[in-house]
Amino acid sequence: METSHLAPAYATAVYSEQRIPQYQGNPLIAALPPIGTEEEVMNRLFSLPYFAPEQRNWTDAERIQMIAQLASFMLPMSRHVQLAYALDAMMRQGYIGRVPHSVQSSAIFRKLYEQQTHGRTFPTTGEITAQLSSSLIGVSGMGKTTTIKRLFAGIPPVIHHPDFGIYQIPYLHIEMPFDGASLKGLAHSIFRKVDLLLPEANYSEQYAKGSHTGTETLMNQAARVIHMHSVGLLVVDETQNIENSPVNRKGLMTLLVSASNELGVPILFVGTSGARELLTDSFRQARRSSGFGVPTWESLTRGKDDKQGEWELFAQTLLKFQWLKKPVETTPFLIDLLYHHSQGIIDVAIKLVAVSQVRAIMDGSETITGQLVESVAKNELSMLAPMIDALRSGNLEALQRFRDIKPLSLTEILRQTELQYAGRKVAGVTAKAGGSDFNRMVSTALETLGFSSEQADELTERAADAGAANALEAVQVTLSTTTSGKRSRTSSGRKDKTAAGGTKVALLNLRPGDYRNAFDRPDGGTIFERLGTLGMLPDLEALFPA
Repeated sequence: METSHLAPAYATAVYSEQRIPQYQGNPLIAALPPIGTEEEVMNRLFSLPYFAPEQRNWTDAERIQMIAQLASFMLPMSRHVQLAYALDAMMRQGYIGRVPHSVQSSAIFRKLYEQQTHGRTFPTTGEITAQLSSSLIGVSGMGKTTTIKRLFAGIPPVIHHPDFGIYQIPYLHIEMPFDGASLKGLAHSIFRKVDLLLPEANYSEQYAKGSHTGTETLMNQAARVIHMHSVGLLVVDETQNIENSPVNRKGLMTLLVSASNELGVPILFVGTSGARELLTDSFRQARRSSGFGVPTWESLTRGKDDKQGEWELFAQTLLKFQWLKKPVETTPFLIDLLYHHSQGIIDVAIKLVAVSQVRAIMDGSETITGQLVESVAKNELSMLAPMIDALRSGNLEALQRFRDIKPLSLTEILRQTELQYAGRKVAGVTAKAGGSDFNRMVSTALETLGFSSEQADELTERAADAGAANALEAVQVTLSTTTSGKRSRTSSGRKDKTAAGGTKVALLNLRPGDYRNAFDRPDGGTIFERLGTLGMLPDLEALFPA
């Protein structure tokens, strides 16, 4: 299809032969691009960031910008191909019997006129069985809307048919506002969307101007616009928001399905679990929600019996993109840990890996550890913790309170993380030896690591005498050079350890996870090394106030 001279968004129809008998002789179907093979569909969706190992030696700022590319990361799977084929089938099936200027097309215009003349619209009461509509329901953060938009990107938003004098809109994608929608609000959304696609049109001004316009009239006009421009598929996104509507929710859903049946325009309802309940309660949609092969999109499935599942394939691919100077191998432990904190939700897993890398760059560790992933999940993604816990436990009651997982955008989280840890780093570096803040910051950091107040003060003085330039360097030097002396037993049964310079550190029987366990080093080495062995190596910059 070639772009016409009318506007950048237009395409002039180029008709292709149709082998399926039902599709033959229909210009609306013949003008659609072919769906392609499974491999071609996956290639259209495939989106990986540009990566080369030498990028790991770039500046911090450049690497963080590269990490931000993970926001568009997509690894196509069978569910994506199923959705692509379902959308294509719905669109083509909906065009059957809707040939421009045909007897059937004229009959629909006539019926809409009669309804408007008598002040009627499509039924909004009673139980309606969906004939053409379907639904894509699943956990938020799984890429439903993103996938739909990428699939639609391969189809011209408007196709001009010069021989018929019409402008065909293959798909119309509208989103329900958070506070729900009224029938008038739905009509306004349709007018605005068509106006955006057709710059010469001004349906919002023409039909929706003034508060005197009745609801029935607006809906009939919206239906007329949909039919006039041969809309092939209506996508109603964020369907669960209809629950928040102050008006008759069931009436709104029934009207949509009734209009779909009478106009012959398929509808795809997209939403979370709240939308599933709404669809089931409003009409006999449940048994037909997969009529076009649209499966429920739950979180990525894990493999069984040493066989890789969706999750393992996704995680292994995602972890190949490490812009750190000390990248880690993809181990079963790391894959399980990421699943524990994301529960197989794509959006959350991407953010965990991306933010962990930014943290590792900012704190100088330059590697991903289990402790780092735990810290990111606890701090930067803390808003998601209740919802992830509900998914992990399978607590249906709790899940009802957290139907929609909507974290900040990846770009915003990375920016906040960078600013937060850059501030802490600056605080530690600017606290120069001999300055008023130096002793306080170093002592506080060492006490946090398990040293007593007296030990922390002594070690702070020694670090300054050793030439530490600032507070951050003082803590790093102390942890990397402090060693133990001989072990001895005291009369109270406690173990005494000798730190650098003869400082005695009395230890009790401590629980696992206590930082003071680092003094117990059966193989020798430094406390710093022992902390790493125990998986308790601290984020030093985090010890300094921003």
